[in-house]
Amino acid sequence: MNKSDLRRQVAELFIVRASGFNLDSQRLYPNLEESNSNLKRLLEEGVGGVILLGGTVKELEIRCNVLKKWSDKPLLLCADIEEGVGQRFYGGTKFIPPMGIAQIYKKDHNLAISIAEKIGYFTGKEAKNIGLNWLLAPVCDINNNSNNPVINLRAWGEEPETVKSLTCAFHRGVSRSKMLTCAKHFPGHGNSEVDSHLDLPEIQNDLSKLDKFELIPFKSLINQGVSSVMIGHLLFSKIDPIYPATLSKRLVTDLLRIKLKYDGLVVSDALVMNAISNKYSSGISAVMAFDAGIDLIMMPKDIDEAIDSLTDAFYSGKFSLERLHVSRDRRKKQLDLISNENDLEKEDLKDKDIKNKFSLDAYRFSNSIIENSIFIREESTIKAEFNDINLIKIDNFDQVSNKYLPALYLPKAAGFKNLIIHPLGLSPWKKTNKRVLELGQFGNSKILVQLFVRGKPFIGLDYHNDHWADAIKNLEIEERLSGVIVYGCPYLYDKIKKTIHESIPLAYSPSQIEEAQNHILSRILQSKRVNKEIDKKIIKEFTD
Repeated sequence: MNKSDLRRQVAELFIVRASGFNLDSQRLYPNLEESNSNLKRLLEEGVGGVILLGGTVKELEIRCNVLKKWSDKPLLLCADIEEGVGQRFYGGTKFIPPMGIAQIYKKDHNLAISIAEKIGYFTGKEAKNIGLNWLLAPVCDINNNSNNPVINLRAWGEEPETVKSLTCAFHRGVSRSKMLTCAKHFPGHGNSEVDSHLDLPEIQNDLSKLDKFELIPFKSLINQGVSSVMIGHLLFSKIDPIYPATLSKRLVTDLLRIKLKYDGLVVSDALVMNAISNKYSSGISAVMAFDAGIDLIMMPKDIDEAIDSLTDAFYSGKFSLERLHVSRDRRKKQLDLISNENDLEKEDLKDKDIKNKFSLDAYRFSNSIIENSIFIREESTIKAEFNDINLIKIDNFDQVSNKYLPALYLPKAAGFKNLIIHPLGLSPWKKTNKRVLELGQFGNSKILVQLFVRGKPFIGLDYHNDHWADAIKNLEIEERLSGVIVYGCPYLYDKIKKTIHESIPLAYSPSQIEEAQNHILSRILQSKRVNKEIDKKIIKEFTD
C-alpha cells in the first residue's frame, strides 16, 4: 500500500470538532472548531468522524447532509448529548441533568429507571432525526466526590448500583432508537477534584477499589452491548504511575480489553484537553493512544500532525497493518448496525406531522420530569417590598442573555429589582471577608437569592461555592433574606437547607432551564400579578 492510501485509512480513525452552524462566522469556539474549508478538506482526505456543537436542530439536519456529501465514506456524526438534544442544539428537547433522576431513584427505583429509559429513547430518536448517529453518552462516572468540578450533575448518581441501573436504562432507550452509544469516562472520573479540560487529575484508587466501585457501571454497559467506551484523561498512579489512562496499556489493553473482555470501539477523550496537550504533542499523543489500545482519536490539537504521525507509525512498521484493520473493522461494524434500519420507520420520521408530535411528546415528558424533581420547602408567598432585590448568581453570562428569562422577569414583575452576579462582573463580597456580602451596596432591601450552580467543563475553581451558604446565613441573621432558590448543584442546596431556618422559603431544581424556573417562581411569587404584568410588558415592547 502506498503512503497516500495508507494515510486515508488512518484518517478514518480521527474525529474532528465542527460547529453545527453553517457559517464560519457563527462558530461558538473558533479555536476548537474547524473552518468549513478545512473541514471539507479533511473529510475529502478521509477523516471519519465529526463532533458537533451549536446551531438549531434544523441547521444541524442540513449540516449533517453537507458533511456526508463532503466525504466518500459513512461518517460518525456525534455530540456530547447527555441531557437531551437541546443541551447542544437550539430548539431541541432539554431534560433535567442525570443527577436529578438519581434523586428520584432514591425515592422510587422503578419510576427513575422508567424515566431514564424514556429519556434515552427520546434523546436518541431526536438526535437521529437531525442527522446524528452516535451519542457520546451515558456518563458512567460515579460522583462520589462532592467537590468534583466537571462531572457532578452529569453523573447518574453517587452509588454504583444507582449509576448502573440508570445508565443501563438510558442505554436501552437509546438502543431502541438505533443510535450508537458511548460509556464514559473509563475507568471513572467521579472521584476527581480537577477538571481534565484544565489539568491532569490524579486518582489514588487501586485496581481492587476500581473493581468494587467505579467499574461496576462500565461492566454492566459492556454486558448490555454498549457501542463504544471513552477513555478519560486520568492518572491512576497506583495502576500506572507514568501514563494517564488515555495513553496507558495497563488501563486500556490489560484492564478494558483483556480483563473486562471488551472488543468494541474504544475512543479517546479529546486530545486537545490540557490534561494531555500540556505534556504531549498532537502527533505523540495520537500514536501513544493508539498503542495503548484505542481505536478512534478524538480532537487532537493539530489534526494533520496527528494523522501524519500515526501514518508514519504504520508505514515504518511500528504498528502492524493488521492492527489498523482491526480498528477500522470495529468502526465499520458499529456503523453497519445502525444503517440496517427499518425503511418504513425511516420514511415515517420524514413526515412533518409525526416529527411535530414526537417533539411535543418529548417536551411534555421533559416538563413532567421537572415537576417531579422540584422541591419547595415553604409554600408561603414571597412578597417584594419597595426596592427589594432579586440577586442572581450565575456561572455563565449566556444563561441570562434573554431578558425574558423567568428568573429575571417573574421577580421583576412581582416588584424586585434584578441584580446579576457573575465571574466577569464586580465582586459582591467584603474585601476583608470573601464569605460575607457587602450589604452596603444593596441598601436596606430584602434579598431573594437565586443561585445557578453546577459542575461543568472549564469551570475550574469557580465551581466551589460553599461561601454562598455562609453569605445566605448572614443575610438571614441580618433579617435581609426573602428566600433562596438553587438551580443545579444538590450539594450546595443541602448545605443551605441545613443552615437556614425552616421558615425561610427555599426551593431547589436540578434543572436550570426556563421551565424549571417557571415552575418554582410561579408557585412562590404572586402568580396572578406576575402574569398580568408580564403580558402588558411583552405587548408594549412588541408593538413598539
